[in-house]
Amino acid sequence: MQAVILAAGRSTRTYPLTSTRPKPLLPIWDRPLLEHQLAQLVGIVDEALLVVGYRKEQIEAYFGGEHRGIRLRYVEQHNQRGTADAVAAAQPFVHARVLVLNGDDFYHHDDLQALAEGGRGLLVTQAPDPHNRAVVRIKGELITDIVEKPAQAPPNSWCSVGGYCFEASDLALLEDLPLSPRGELELPDFILRLVETTAVRPQPIGQWWLPLTYAWDVLTAIQHIWATSERASDLGLDPTNTAALDSIDVDGPVWIGNNVSIAEGVRLVGPTTVAAGTTIETGATLERTAVFEGAQIGRDARVLDSVLGGRVRIGSGATLESRPGSELAIDVKGKTVTPELARLGTIAGDGAVVDENATIAAGTLIPSAG
Repeated sequence: MQAVILAAGRSTRTYPLTSTRPKPLLPIWDRPLLEHQLAQLVGIVDEALLVVGYRKEQIEAYFGGEHRGIRLRYVEQHNQRGTADAVAAAQPFVHARVLVLNGDDFYHHDDLQALAEGGRGLLVTQAPDPHNRAVVRIKGELITDIVEKPAQAPPNSWCSVGGYCFEASDLALLEDLPLSPRGELELPDFILRLVETTAVRPQPIGQWWLPLTYAWDVLTAIQHIWATSERASDLGLDPTNTAALDSIDVDGPVWIGNNVSIAEGVRLVGPTTVAAGTTIETGATLERTAVFEGAQIGRDARVLDSVLGGRVRIGSGATLESRPGSELAIDVKGKTVTPELARLGTIAGDGAVVDENATIAAGTLIPSAG
């Protein structure tokens, strides 16, 4: 069996984190998002077709031609014209039943297994925000309609979560697909064609599904994964590897990468991740924060509920404040978004610098410096 993973887009809603790296390489706990996804496919598929585009060379360099027994083939989507266009790019290489998955979502192995074994179908869940998703109509045990981001839909409507199972022959229906009102070739339009000709079933999420839509969803994912020990275990994650660092104060699950330098008197409150090559100086505090590779956090700095990109520098005495997500209104691509997080601090892109003794207001997005 095969999988097609859609990983070509620029993911502008996750800026500034994706201004220098593709979204599938955003680190979640101790490994990139795409690596988590491939791990959930082990034992289900023999080959994964990775549809790539934006900064594709980084993905290819990281994963190579195989991952945990799954062959990897890279297919370039030269112009990002929508999800159906991405699947069409992979179509010449599809020769068997195939799972089609968004490259920026967490799926659980058991749900993918059930989807694959059942044949033609869509992973669905009841979503609180159906106006942001593809709403499906279900009659009996079959899908009869799908509407992308309807203007009005009752809360908790059944929605597609970007996980599909098709037969190779189904992909012929991608030919001559009309452009959507957004000017793209979209999978819901392909599915409408499919339900007119054959039976397509809904496969409700039985475990869990987590989309990464905005930059702060790095924190959402870390917190979601560590909400129960079972979730972390399903992903093969170790809650803490700080046993040798007896000079720091650790409260909650913390993961620390290789070659991390942490001075005495540092306080880490989990869930927190600190990637390889990071330096944290005396008296600094990190609470519920994700730190990417090579960051530098100065003496007595306080970093709360934040995401720090690679090689970010936080000056001594600086404070990255935090507030309840419900109190924030963040501009994302001209749209005001209120984060669905208990608390949120700062999102800093790769190479960003915060000056000594500076105070950064909660909800600030600091652009990447390269």
